[in-house]
Amino acid sequence: MKKIMKLISGFVAAVFIIIAVIWGSFVYRSDYKITEADTSVSPDGTYELVLQAVGEADFPFGPASGQLILKEGKNEIVKAEFELFDDGRNIRSSIWEVSWHEDCAKVILSGEEQIDEQIILYFDGRKEVKQLTDWDRYGEAWAWDIGESEEINSQTASDPQTTSAGESQDDEKSKGRKAK
Repeated sequence: MKKIMKLISGFVAAVFIIIAVIWGSFVYRSDYKITEADTSVSPDGTYELVLQAVGEADFPFGPASGQLILKEGKNEIVKAEFELFDDGRNIRSSIWEVSWHEDCAKVILSGEEQIDEQIILYFDGRKEVKQLTDWDRYGEAWAWDIGESEEINSQTASDPQTTSAGESQDDEKSKGRKAK
């Protein structure tokens, strides 16, 4: 009888250990595993910026965690963590744009369910994070295009010779005469 109890308790313990290992590996993969998604190197080759995924996106359509690491050689200068809201997709190379400047690297992160986010990593270890508006992203040229189309629309609306169908009122009158 004691042998059977030892055998049953050993079997139950083995099952619990197997479940704990499987659960632990799942949690590690989904929350903690760091995967390198992409890298960018400064034009002079001095600095490297690494885009990493931390875990996987929350199921089913949750945010994905990531981090940016700015390095000089093998030395880490600064790290910035972020959340990407991109319809449940993981961190990948297509979500970022990098521009290198004299004193920093500017990164724009784009997700389908969020406003673009800019992270500025300075070579002296500072960092800045801000949400971008269309004005920040496209600047004066974008505003000029909007202003021009608004001007065209206001001219069209105030022109008495234009109807909503795009035909002049004279054309409508001549059609009316032909029908008589």
